[in-house]
Amino acid sequence: MTIVKHESKMEITCNSCPVTYCRSYAEEDFSILLEDIKAEGWRIKREAAEWTHRCPDCSRWTERRLL
Repeated sequence: MTIVKHESKMEITCNSCPVTYCRSYAEEDFSILLEDIKAEGWRIKREAAEWTHRCPDCSRWTERRLL
């Protein structure tokens, strides 16, 4: 899973590389976290039964690879 809890805060990490989103959020701010990472170009996708999170660089690489 790419949501990591650290000192009662949540952090998002990319599934394709070791990048971690620059801010951490309280559990009750989960919807704000999702809005913020989407606004900065992160991609969230459900693959099978798991959610994946990709940073902007990995998202662009994946999209170019599929063309």
